[in-house]
Amino acid sequence: MDNAPHLQLLAILATGMGWVDKEYCAKRGVSVVNGPGANIEAVSEHFLALYFASRRRVATVYESVRTSDEWLRTSSLTKKIWPAGPPLGCAQECLGIVGYGALGKRIEGLCRALGFGEILVAERKGSKDVREGRTGFEEVLRRSSTIVVVCPKEPETVDLIGEEELKGMRKEALVVNMARGGIVNEAALAKALKEGWIYGAATDVLETEPGGPGSCPLLPAEGEEKVPNLIVTSHVAWFSGGTIENLQGINRDAMTAFVEGRMYDPKVRNCVAVHDGKIWK
Repeated sequence: MDNAPHLQLLAILATGMGWVDKEYCAKRGVSVVNGPGANIEAVSEHFLALYFASRRRVATVYESVRTSDEWLRTSSLTKKIWPAGPPLGCAQECLGIVGYGALGKRIEGLCRALGFGEILVAERKGSKDVREGRTGFEEVLRRSSTIVVVCPKEPETVDLIGEEELKGMRKEALVVNMARGGIVNEAALAKALKEGWIYGAATDVLETEPGGPGSCPLLPAEGEEKVPNLIVTSHVAWFSGGTIENLQGINRDAMTAFVEGRMYDPKVRNCVAVHDGKIWK
C-alpha cells in the first residue's frame, strides 16, 4: 500500500480478511469492504460432504478397493473397516455445534432436515452462564457424536479443542473443522486418531496453509506413520458458483456505495470493515 499513494478502497472478493492490516488502512484513510456471508451455503454443504465421507469412511473404502484384492477375496470389507460395528446413521447422531453464527445456524437447519437425532449448540468455553437454547461447552463435547467447529479464530479460541477435550469425547465422535486451523489442536487431533480415542475427523482448514506432506501433524512426511480416519481438503469449502455470484454482487454494491458516498447506508454497512479512518468490524 505504501506504493499506492492514491489508493482509496480495498474491495476484498472474500469473506475472510484476517490478512488485512485494518489498523494501517484506517490510518491511511483507505476504506475496506468484504463479502460477509457469501459462502454460507457452500461451506455448510461442504460440511455435509465431509460428514458423510468421514462417517461412512468413503476414502478408506475406496483406497482398499483401489489398492488391494481384499474385497475380491473376502466379499466384504465391513469387518475390516468397521471392526467395532456399523457406523451411526443420521437418526442416531447427536450434533454439537461450536459457533452459532450464520454458518452454524445453516448447518443446524440442514442436519434437522436430514433427521439428526439431537442437536446441541455449545455455550462459550468456560462460561458460567449458559444462555437459553445452549448447552455447556464441556457437556456438548461429552454428549455429541459429531462435533462441527464453525466459530471465529480469536485468541480465546486458539486450541479450543485439545488433548483434554478429545479424551473426553465419545468413542463414536467425529470432529469436523470448518472454521480455521488452530482452533482444533493439530498435534492433539493426530494423537487422538492414531490412538483411537475418537472415530474420525475431517478438516477443510490447517494452521499453516497451504499444506502438504510434512507440513503439519495431520499431514506427516512421506514414510512417516499416517494419521488414520482423517480427511483433509484444501480450504475449498467456500468454492462454488453460488459463492462467486454472491461475492461479485456484494462487492459491486459496496463499491457503488463508496463512489456514491453511501457507506453508512444500512444496505451495505455489514460489508464495510474500515471507513472514515475508523475500523467498523
